[in-house]
Amino acid sequence: MEKQKKLLIFGAGAGLVLLAVVGYIYYIFATLPKIITVKDYKPLLVSKVYDRHNKEIGEFFRERRVVVPFETFPKVLTQAFIAAEDSSFFEHSGINYMAIGRAVLANLKAGRKVQGGSTITQQVAKSLLLTPEKTYTRKLKEAILSYRMEANLTKEEILYLYLNQIYLGHGSYGVELAARTYFQKSVDKLDLKEAAMLAGLPQAPSRYSPVIHPKKAKERQIYVLGRMAENEFITHEQANKAIADDIKVYTRENLSSIAPYFVETIRLQLIQDFGEDAVLDQGLKIYTGLDYEKQVAANEDMQQGLRDLDKRQGFRGAKNNLTDKVEIEKFLKQTKREYSLLKDPSRIIKADGTVLDKAEESKKKTSKTDKNLPDYLSIGQIVEGIVEKVDDVNGLTHVRFGENIGLIDVDTMVWARTPNPELYAYHNQVTKPSQALKVGDIIEVKIAADRFTSDRILKNIRIRYKGQRPASLPDFTEYVGLELEETPEAEGALLAIDLETEEIITMVGGYDYQKSEFNRALQATRQTGSSFKPIVYVAALDKGYAPNSVIVDSPIVYEEIVKSEDDTTVKKWKPSNYSEKFTGDVLFRNALIKSLNIPTIKVQADIGLPWVEDYARRLGIFSPLNRDQTLGLGSSSVTLYEITKVFGHLGRLGVKMSPILINKVLTSNNEEISGVISLDRRFEKETASIDADFAQRREDYLSPQPAPTIIDGVVESAPAADENRSRREKILAEAKARKSPPLFFKNEKQLISPTTAYLGTTLLAGVVEEGTGGSARILGRPVAGKTGTTNGFYDAWFIGYSPQIATGVWVGHDVEKSMGVGETGARSALPIWIEYMKVAHDGLPIKSFSATSNTVVASIDNETGMLASSTSKSVVRQAFLEGTEPTETNSDALIKDSNEFFKEDLSY
Repeated sequence: MEKQKKLLIFGAGAGLVLLAVVGYIYYIFATLPKIITVKDYKPLLVSKVYDRHNKEIGEFFRERRVVVPFETFPKVLTQAFIAAEDSSFFEHSGINYMAIGRAVLANLKAGRKVQGGSTITQQVAKSLLLTPEKTYTRKLKEAILSYRMEANLTKEEILYLYLNQIYLGHGSYGVELAARTYFQKSVDKLDLKEAAMLAGLPQAPSRYSPVIHPKKAKERQIYVLGRMAENEFITHEQANKAIADDIKVYTRENLSSIAPYFVETIRLQLIQDFGEDAVLDQGLKIYTGLDYEKQVAANEDMQQGLRDLDKRQGFRGAKNNLTDKVEIEKFLKQTKREYSLLKDPSRIIKADGTVLDKAEESKKKTSKTDKNLPDYLSIGQIVEGIVEKVDDVNGLTHVRFGENIGLIDVDTMVWARTPNPELYAYHNQVTKPSQALKVGDIIEVKIAADRFTSDRILKNIRIRYKGQRPASLPDFTEYVGLELEETPEAEGALLAIDLETEEIITMVGGYDYQKSEFNRALQATRQTGSSFKPIVYVAALDKGYAPNSVIVDSPIVYEEIVKSEDDTTVKKWKPSNYSEKFTGDVLFRNALIKSLNIPTIKVQADIGLPWVEDYARRLGIFSPLNRDQTLGLGSSSVTLYEITKVFGHLGRLGVKMSPILINKVLTSNNEEISGVISLDRRFEKETASIDADFAQRREDYLSPQPAPTIIDGVVESAPAADENRSRREKILAEAKARKSPPLFFKNEKQLISPTTAYLGTTLLAGVVEEGTGGSARILGRPVAGKTGTTNGFYDAWFIGYSPQIATGVWVGHDVEKSMGVGETGARSALPIWIEYMKVAHDGLPIKSFSATSNTVVASIDNETGMLASSTSKSVVRQAFLEGTEPTETNSDALIKDSNEFFKEDLSY
């Protein structure tokens, strides 16, 4: 009985063990990747973003890999990898037991792992399992998968998988991307020495990296070449020649996107639409309307504009100060190497594994009689240097940078005063270099010229020293001309939209994406100042105002009753103009052109805040708006995206645009999975209620009125229908009375009347021709726009457009503070806008803004608004809604006044 019990227990235990083994084996096979044919290979691929000319501007990836067919691999490459990793690759069936035995003995003898026994097939299996753990289960899976691949795939197909899958360091998966990274060429262009260096990487990509450890990389290359000769893939003579040859490798691949803020916006949108795996792993092809060349120009214009702004505020001081000679030499050596690699990121590894010093070679080749600058530095480049001498007598600062030395003339650094935002740039200017710099200061300098020269000093020599050069002056021919620089504190953003295609063609979200990823074009909400005023004036055109309507620019006080539990107080607000002066009667057009505050508030009060808010919403503003009289002065905080769309809608004659972020998205197999994606999608939550309200109101306005209900011969209708009909009839009557179009249109994309939009454009064109945007006339083509400046000079704006492109520029600080007295939109933002728009319109035809059929143009007296006459001091051409243009001249008015005078009863 006892014996039977034991047998029963043993049998049950054996059964459980057998079930566990079977389950374990089933688990192993069930969790193996399916590799029956090469079509089953689904590697992680790089998704690429392209501009409007199909130029690559960005990438998304988890593993950077470019898969190429087996036929692309040069024979010498496959031979190099086989010789280095698995010389019996064509003989074994997946696992090489002899190699494993040799590796075990070698590792035991060395006391550490010095040799591996894995075959190429095993390495592919290991990579495809995609799990890093070192367990028996993992090893078993690896072995089974290896046998399975050998049974189902040819050796060439296994090599195809291996060479596309393997990791070769510096973020490069597969030999194609590794060839581009290390040699900046496609894999099919590799020669023997390059192929051998790549084949030396799989064992330890970091340890044998030619970028980090060139000597070890050379040793590994020699090993591979030796193995290739032993296996008779090449001759010993070929191996020796490849060993003796210098090899050029690159320290980095240029992966930085030219439009990082734009590309990141795309990444976020696509992840929301398709998921992270699709975006990072599946090799999508994303086509956009961005223009590479215009983006490059915008980046440069923004950086230059912010540097100019920074200089107007003064010099914040040196980055550091070094006095120790060893530290100084270390700094100079390090910066020399950095600038050398920046110019040419390649390095030459010589036969002994040492790296050729390109900076020294460049210096040797450069004759002092030819030029001072080495080849790796260029005019206009900004570098770091250390102040070696401060010469107040001659007004010169001696600066060492790399192995070079240059001079800064005090005339070029008069701006380097101690910063004070309450002073204009021309106050407290520097007169001698010691006021800003001292020996040992680490500073930024711009290379201005290969040889230093100074008109100031030459003039002194001619006049003060009678042509005799003082002994204290250095020999200028030996010095580079430098100018003091510093990285700006202020930030900026630029957004440009093609008004014809609706594509976003440029997006700059800040000074430097590496410094801050915060996208100020889309994420920053800031007060707009006077750049909001056009909304008030355009809204007023649909309330009966005309460009020549007269508004009184005089003081006004608004009172607000504030109630609390304990008290009731009256708050008073007395707005003023920027000039703090009042002009009396002013024309509607001139009130906007001169950006006057008081007339703007009076117009807004007359047409009503709800009407202004409605227009703002119609034209694209979705951020919260202040519902008080400060609204028209730009007290509400909005994004650059919103306000740029507002102006763009005016440029499109009131037709709605949905700025295009992406034109289409294709899979790696060129199947389209998405068409146009608008940037508006990013703000759907913010705009949903606004869009719904607008759509409902439009439907109510345009829908036919319901037929009356007849009960027992009595006509009845719903109260709501009566109310709607009454409201609609009232609106139509008002519109007819003022000869302006209706509020809603059959074309649902028509936001406001084309005529109203066109008249608004003519007013904004006047801002350029006669007002604060005057410097934009340099473009030599019709443009319209508006400056904006907030209280305390916290924010500066210029938003403007041509018939082809709308562009908005914002400048300010992330943490709100003054940019400095006088830093208006015209001074800080407009110059950036102008420089960008020059490039943006390069090659585009000069076009005029399209007038609508129901507008007329009249020459008017710019003071009275009447038709111009011989007595007019200032005459302008102004568009009007037909029927609202002036019909009298100043002379007619004088005659009429005189006649009325003589008709009066003068008796007392």
